[in-house]
Amino acid sequence: MSLQFKPAIKKTKKLRMALMGPSGSGKTFTALTLAAELAQGGKIALVDTERGSASLYSDRFPFDCCELETFHPQHYIDAVNAAAQAGYSVLIIDSLSHAWSGEGGVLDQVNRRGGNTFTDGWGKVGTPLQNSLMKAILEAPLHVIATMRVKTEYAVEQNERGKSVPKRIGLAAVQRDGVEYEFDIIGVLDIQNTLTIEKTRMVDLAGAIINKPDRKLAQKIMGWLSQGEAAPPAQTQATTFTSAAPDRDSLLKRIEQACKALNTAEVKPEWSKASLREFANTKFKVENGIDDLSLSQLDELAQVLEQRAEIPF
Repeated sequence: MSLQFKPAIKKTKKLRMALMGPSGSGKTFTALTLAAELAQGGKIALVDTERGSASLYSDRFPFDCCELETFHPQHYIDAVNAAAQAGYSVLIIDSLSHAWSGEGGVLDQVNRRGGNTFTDGWGKVGTPLQNSLMKAILEAPLHVIATMRVKTEYAVEQNERGKSVPKRIGLAAVQRDGVEYEFDIIGVLDIQNTLTIEKTRMVDLAGAIINKPDRKLAQKIMGWLSQGEAAPPAQTQATTFTSAAPDRDSLLKRIEQACKALNTAEVKPEWSKASLREFANTKFKVENGIDDLSLSQLDELAQVLEQRAEIPF
């Protein structure tokens, strides 16, 4: 393959921004404030993993919401694709932390996989899921603002006695290490809603500390994004932005296929309708088997059976 260099040309682009902070720091409100300006009259979509909390701001901002009950990365990917196809201008993912550490998230999928944690868990499930999620976010033809929870980060250092002790060094995102490299702008909010820019590709914003960030910040960012040669327009198809979770029929089909695979592999006991009902009753504390299960419970049941049958989902 012949490699060639050519002059670098700045092109217009869509924003990839992450807002990190503790509970009560204003991550959702700030994301909506910035999105309202970035949308330039277009529509805003929001993926809500916080049990409908974003809708409390629906009297201040017009936006469409998709609430996730479980947080398999594929649900996020489906939501990103749905927002792009429906022609939204901005997508807020609130929050991206659940795709990592929430129910059904990457860590959960690795733990459920079984076998060797490194080769089977991370090699076959964890890393491919995380990479697919970030690929969907980076390639989406719209602005994306992701919020992330934070945790206290420690480093092990030697004290004056030469003993290794943990030392608090700051806050880190509840997400995979290194996720900050994927975003154009990383901002950390404190409990007073003061935004500190920790990482940015926008030179004029480097190191900025902004008290209660408002639309003026979004206007500056939009000016930077708009500089350069126009990027080719993305082709989108209008669709309805609804929950990315699978429908009941598709989940039941997955469960049926997994049971067939288990029976083919001669795994005991045989997975008949009766045994499936008993298993569902025991696992989810219901009385009528899969008929009593919610969509999130059906999704969890499908994943359990698929993992036993070693079917990739």
